[in-house]
Amino acid sequence: MDKAFKAADLSTLEPSGVWKWFEAMTRIPRPSGSERQASGFLVGFAEERGLDYEIDDVGNVLIRHPGRGAASGSAPVCLQAHVDMVAEKLESSSHDFLGDPISFEIDGDWVIARETTLGADNGMGVALMLAILDDPSTVHPPLECLFTVDEERGLTGASRLDPAWLKARRMINLDSEEEGFFCIGCSGGLDIHLEGAYEPAPAPEGMIPLTVRVEGLHGGHSGMEINRWRANAIRLLAHTVSPLVRDHGCRIASLSGGSKRNAIPRTASAALLVPPECMDALMKSVSGTQNAQREEFAGIDDELTISAMPSLTTPDAVLPDGFAVTTTDLLLALHHGVEKMSTLSRDLVETSCNLAILEAGGGAVRICITVRSLLENAKGALAGRLAATARLAGFEFSTGGGYPGWKPDSSSLLLGTSIAAYRELCGAEPEIMTIHAGLECGIIGGKVGGMDMISMGPDIRDVHVPGEKVSISSTARFWSFINGLLARL
Repeated sequence: MDKAFKAADLSTLEPSGVWKWFEAMTRIPRPSGSERQASGFLVGFAEERGLDYEIDDVGNVLIRHPGRGAASGSAPVCLQAHVDMVAEKLESSSHDFLGDPISFEIDGDWVIARETTLGADNGMGVALMLAILDDPSTVHPPLECLFTVDEERGLTGASRLDPAWLKARRMINLDSEEEGFFCIGCSGGLDIHLEGAYEPAPAPEGMIPLTVRVEGLHGGHSGMEINRWRANAIRLLAHTVSPLVRDHGCRIASLSGGSKRNAIPRTASAALLVPPECMDALMKSVSGTQNAQREEFAGIDDELTISAMPSLTTPDAVLPDGFAVTTTDLLLALHHGVEKMSTLSRDLVETSCNLAILEAGGGAVRICITVRSLLENAKGALAGRLAATARLAGFEFSTGGGYPGWKPDSSSLLLGTSIAAYRELCGAEPEIMTIHAGLECGIIGGKVGGMDMISMGPDIRDVHVPGEKVSISSTARFWSFINGLLARL
């Protein structure tokens, strides 16, 4: 266990049942692709309460409840959340996501993880569902509580779901992160993989090993926060290294940046060999790039830092000169960020892409880009342009991890009931939105015909990055609302 582990006392927070189960989820390792322990925990929960359940080969779990109170005779409702979390941490953190519980604290109205992601996305949705199942005072229709796996890496748990599990034709997804907003549609996505092979060249003798690092960036969710114009560490690294290779005779041994397909890269680095006579010019170039990028991202990424430090390790191989130039040119040419805003809403992104992961060394350069769009043809068109750019550089192009969007239905009966309940219970008008991110609703709705769906949740901020936090007061209000809504269904 991480010796730095600490956790605030959540037992005094209300609703106590929600925070009890949320804390339980923070103690269970559940990075995407490693959710077996979490799935086993859910099965144990069901068995201890005598509830019917299913578990499949990938770890998806369905727990059924016959309903409570006056609503128990109504048609069933599916509640849905994913159990996996994005595993991101500060470089200074020694946290082991496969062995350590999440360290968190209370800061005013927020439960926050300082050095890692908190996992409120989507652990809070899981906790809400467990609290509803466990609380005998709740009134609700028969429930099918669906807990999916591996959502953050490409919604693969939902993709592998057996649709015969679900009898419900109404579904409430609990993977939204803004109280008072009802989501009724989302973008589809596609992962783009570029690869260029090269024959490593022997490292020239008499050169100085140097590491260039980009850090101090906010990063963030590559869909929901792509329109905040935050800096991309991979792109900044390319801006920094390109003139060093072209103008100062530097050789690239390796490049690295980003680690998650759905997160804007916060850090990136390059291992270089530098001619001794070019060292002063190199340092001036790096400083100039840092100053220019700080000016460009002022007020957005004010902690942006680009550094160049001598390395204790001397590489024995480098990228060939021409291929190194091609690689940095490609990284500068590839699109990152918003491609087009939607005509449906002023602040809604229609199409975007995230230059997500870079690894170069050992004879190959590999790049992962995530494309998102509300429109299938726009998603395909952007992917085609990326493919054309890759071909011009002599790189191979492939796709994977594609998933459909969720088309909004403003005539949804579940939406109408939810709006009426929100007006009555909260005394306010909810906002109806479509989001530029992937939700499992698109996949589940495609598998289960006639599914009426909505997504909602309490306030969660800074998802997918260290410092993720969930609001205490918003969670309490949302608990009251979701139970009031279920009693009306």
